[in-house]
Amino acid sequence: MAVFSTEISLADPERQQWIDLSATVDTAAFLTSAPGTLLREIGVIPSFTENFRMADGTRRAMDVGHAWLRLNGREVTTYIVFNDDYTTPLLGALALETLRLAIDPVEQRLIPLESLPL
Repeated sequence: MAVFSTEISLADPERQQWIDLSATVDTAAFLTSAPGTLLREIGVIPSFTENFRMADGTRRAMDVGHAWLRLNGREVTTYIVFNDDYTTPLLGALALETLRLAIDPVEQRLIPLESLPL
């Protein structure tokens, strides 16, 4: 598991409102998350509720929506979890794979994949 920070931008599904955030890259997290209040402020709305296992082992039902994610010059839509307002945004494994980015754990940076496994 690699854990370090990177700058990301999130937007509503229509790409009208963007917000820049520092997110923790956490390959143990499946989905990306951000404080729910920030997501609502830029127009991201919950689409469904999903059950999650938190790092401390507890389980919680949390809202999930769709947002645009920009990182390293690449933009994709991804699922985004509406987390508590005091939490640090997390960049999860699904978004990293969608962005075609891999982890360099030694240098603690993201690197583009040159080819995709098929």
